[in-house]
Amino acid sequence: MLVFAPTLEAQYVDSGTWFGGSMTGKLPQSMNNPKGSWRLWMDGQLRLGDDSSRFSQGLVRPGFGYSLNQAWSLWVGYAYVRTDQPYALKPSTENRIWEQISWQHLVGSTDLSSRTRLEQRFHSAGSGTGVRLREMGKLIQPLGVKKIWLIAVYDEIFVNMNSTNFGARSGADRNRAFIGPGINLSRSIRTELGYMNQYTFNNNGPDRVDNIFSVNAFWNFSHSAPPEE
Repeated sequence: MLVFAPTLEAQYVDSGTWFGGSMTGKLPQSMNNPKGSWRLWMDGQLRLGDDSSRFSQGLVRPGFGYSLNQAWSLWVGYAYVRTDQPYALKPSTENRIWEQISWQHLVGSTDLSSRTRLEQRFHSAGSGTGVRLREMGKLIQPLGVKKIWLIAVYDEIFVNMNSTNFGARSGADRNRAFIGPGINLSRSIRTELGYMNQYTFNNNGPDRVDNIFSVNAFWNFSHSAPPEE
């Protein structure tokens, strides 16, 4: 279910283009991994803002995970984020530690998934540690007999658990809602492109609305399941 952003009179509105790629999969079975339960995660993002005219943010996020069963997995990882205008007043960097629990289930041909992610954020704009909770729900519906085409819909809510001197304020931080088509290029590779609305709550000024053309590719190198987010 999508959670659409509220309509407010005072808003800063921008458009952008975001590119993303992610790789997940099971590590090979070995003496230290006899059941093949350990997993690898890597994703990266390139985000253009200011009407897609300039680099505004880049992100690299590696991680490791453990499959509890076919539906549930636990993850831990690191993220490096570089942010520039208009997403920040001046260039800044951020280091994050993140923990996550993921769920994925097929209902007929419909792929349902969710993830709950907790981030510890260390920002160059100030001291202290920001803690942020992210909750995402996603639906992927293959189309046609061959199921090459698909429709993807998701919503992700961000909530700051504390306030920091680098600008984070306790409470609702932002919401991202996406809808768009995709293509299953193979059993392990999928692309999605479409419209994303990002609504950012700002306690010190007008809220921000970003209308984003989002392009993403997903690769599951273990070939044993649909690519994860």
